[in-house]
Amino acid sequence: MRRHPVTVWALALGLLAACAPQATVETNVQPTLFSVTSAGVVGGELVLQGRYFGDGQGGAGDSHVVLGADINGEGGGRLRAATWSPSKITLGVPRDAGYGYVFVVVDGVKSNGLPANLP
Repeated sequence: MRRHPVTVWALALGLLAACAPQATVETNVQPTLFSVTSAGVVGGELVLQGRYFGDGQGGAGDSHVVLGADINGEGGGRLRAATWSPSKITLGVPRDAGYGYVFVVVDGVKSNGLPANLP
């Protein structure tokens, strides 16, 4: 029984493709916080600017802002953002915000922290 050369090559190529490693894509880039600015009044706007803040779905999953934490990101309170984009987050300054560090958590990955001294 004689096989056609194209069939043999197709079979060999199929076997090689089945053994090839599979690529997986992970989005585990650490969010980076560049600046924290506020209007300086309770209820005013707090603006966080940076990179890799996700797909703009801020409150979805394990994504949130931590305000008033220590330098390691422990403590503080979780806040809900008014707006959330891949590079900018806005939220209201809560009553008795005080001072501490601000962190952005995107899908469970914490950003660097920046100090904030709020009213």
